[in-house]
Amino acid sequence: MWAFEVEYLTGRVFAATYHDRRTVEWPPHPAKLFSALVAAYEECDMGGEARAALEWLEALPDPPGIYAQPPDHSGLVRDVHEVFVPVNDSNQLPERRIRRGRYFPTFAPSDPIVWYIWHEDPDGHAAVLQRIAENVTYLGDSMSPVRVRVSYSPPEPTLVPDPAGTFRLRTPGKGRLKHLEEVHELRKKNTIRQPSVGRMTSYRSVSKNPEPLPTSIFRSAYVYRLMKGTDFPTENVAKLVGTVRKAILDLYPEPIPEVISGHDQLSEPLKKPHIAITPLLDAGHRYADGHVMGFALWLPQDVSLDVILSLETALAKLDSLKMGRLGRWDVQYVPPGTTIRTRGLRSDTYTRDHDIWGSVTPVIFGKYPKRTQIGPGKDGGKVFAELCERVGLPRPNEVRLGSVSAFNGVPKASEFIPPEKFATRLRSHVWLRFDTPVHGPVLIGAGQFVGFGFCRPWGLS
Repeated sequence: MWAFEVEYLTGRVFAATYHDRRTVEWPPHPAKLFSALVAAYEECDMGGEARAALEWLEALPDPPGIYAQPPDHSGLVRDVHEVFVPVNDSNQLPERRIRRGRYFPTFAPSDPIVWYIWHEDPDGHAAVLQRIAENVTYLGDSMSPVRVRVSYSPPEPTLVPDPAGTFRLRTPGKGRLKHLEEVHELRKKNTIRQPSVGRMTSYRSVSKNPEPLPTSIFRSAYVYRLMKGTDFPTENVAKLVGTVRKAILDLYPEPIPEVISGHDQLSEPLKKPHIAITPLLDAGHRYADGHVMGFALWLPQDVSLDVILSLETALAKLDSLKMGRLGRWDVQYVPPGTTIRTRGLRSDTYTRDHDIWGSVTPVIFGKYPKRTQIGPGKDGGKVFAELCERVGLPRPNEVRLGSVSAFNGVPKASEFIPPEKFATRLRSHVWLRFDTPVHGPVLIGAGQFVGFGFCRPWGLS
């Protein structure tokens, strides 16, 4: 096992994601490291041996594992403001150039060292890869000076490639070196040209727990935030979910998989798990008012890679929602691990391991729980056992029901307007305690696929 060890010398990262110049890319994608290695090779004119080493590296069948501070960005994140700077593609003096807005997202990780780890033998390329690494001065942005070296004693990775993973990172593939060189030549005539995104690889976070924790049938998936549009009434989340679902199906090529459409071949509601859509509310802090900040899509754990790729192809075109009389919403995808202060828009807010969960949208019940089985020290009886087991979670050991959510800012359960088919059913906010921490997302109840019964960990900062 060997690795490239990358240390951020100032302890701070300046690096924007490829699709949003206002958010920090963390951990740095493997493709970014490869681009830095290619730049060092070209600038130092290191010859055929170095080129052969880079071609060997890009052609490795498996992307590297990564050791980095977990992508929940628990370091210091600076607010990102728009700064107007002179454009570079002009022959005029800087003071006479037009100014355009730019963003400089920055992040100070608690651990400034990242390892990119491979299991393949370097096969005689180690020495030349070390020479290339020694000439890498920054990663992505010149404001992020780094020290890079080849290491034979890396730690165990915290992120590993996995088709079912929820983190999508850019990784080098065969032909990447040639592509970067071609784009470099084209940029001499047209500075607007940029390299393609290239290969995308799914990664999963490696659990630190010796025993796997109970996990729901859903997986962390796709988060979108409202960028511009009329405020949406929180209580009518069913309409929001329906609008999002229609927008996705309109973008999806035929045939639409059942797990996406939510209906079987006879157009009947699908009885097995399928995509769930939830609103993301401003909740749980002192000044929360419960307004809708965005929405999230959650896929079942066993969904195939083909479906994931086809969904991402459709979602790449999703940039707005038609909200009827409320006009149009402009929306933006928020990748997992994005550096954003608003916790309600971070997927890890809803997937953290915890033993206590509270609802941010009320649970819709198919069966009425008995009052004698609800309250401090009571487990909710058979009703809650079935609700939790249906989504792969253990039976809770304490259940509380009420009209008010445990989270500040959330409307009362009675104020939420359910889908018509659930109009006569009991809906209530819940508070659940489990014997052991469980891994989210936690979505329970009859309305779990249409925005109801959505929970988040309670009592965490």
